[in-house]
Amino acid sequence: MIGWAPPAAPEPVPLVAIGDFCAIRRRAIATLAEQGVAASVVGDAGYPAGVLDLARTGRGVARLAMVGPAPDGLTPYGGLPPVPPIPMSALARPGADPATVEAAFAAVRQLLH
Repeated sequence: MIGWAPPAAPEPVPLVAIGDFCAIRRRAIATLAEQGVAASVVGDAGYPAGVLDLARTGRGVARLAMVGPAPDGLTPYGGLPPVPPIPMSALARPGADPATVEAAFAAVRQLLH
């Protein structure tokens, strides 16, 4: 079967995620645990495209930082508790052109709001 379906209780929710270093992964697992939702990482990748590929196979659900529509081949699943946002910061290199820095930061702010 291609696609993902929620497991029958009390089976843990299968997660696909970036490796242990990923803040989104850590926040998602912690949020699920705090809400009493059993979860198990069944596949991980070193980069976002790998996580998307794993999710497209139906192996598990991916908790993604969503900006815009869902990636091709995936649909949002509303059956899990929301994950609180993670603060983000951006830095510019010393000596960077201030106008370029402000334009880049403004574009990111607009994308994330």
